[in-house]
Amino acid sequence: MVKFIILDFYNVLYFASSDKLNADILEFVKSNNKCDFGVLSAVSSDLQAWLRDRKIDENFVFVKTTAELGLPKTDPGIYEMVVNSLELKPSQVLMIDDTPENLSAADEAGLLTLRYLKSKPLSLQIKQAGFKL
Repeated sequence: MVKFIILDFYNVLYFASSDKLNADILEFVKSNNKCDFGVLSAVSSDLQAWLRDRKIDENFVFVKTTAELGLPKTDPGIYEMVVNSLELKPSQVLMIDDTPENLSAADEAGLLTLRYLKSKPLSLQIKQAGFKL
């Protein structure tokens, strides 16, 4: 059972090309009380402040960048660090990203993974993949 969902920032939670938050995902996060959420990104800015400025930071119990953790998202070690900090088993954490290389590293670390498709609602993608929240 999934207890924690980690979201990628670019092209999952936020679309830089249109400078918009992903309303579908934000609604999913706000309405879901079955698990907690975090954000892991390679963004170089202060992600926590960015989320706070948009008044959505309270929806995420974990917000980190690769610069803060010292590893790229293509390294399984970054996911191991995240899972250890959450005090969960890797099999209880779902990583949602749009980049196959990042998902491959998360999978190698034992996390559940889902490649995000902008064309389908996140709740449907999770259900179709068979994940239980």
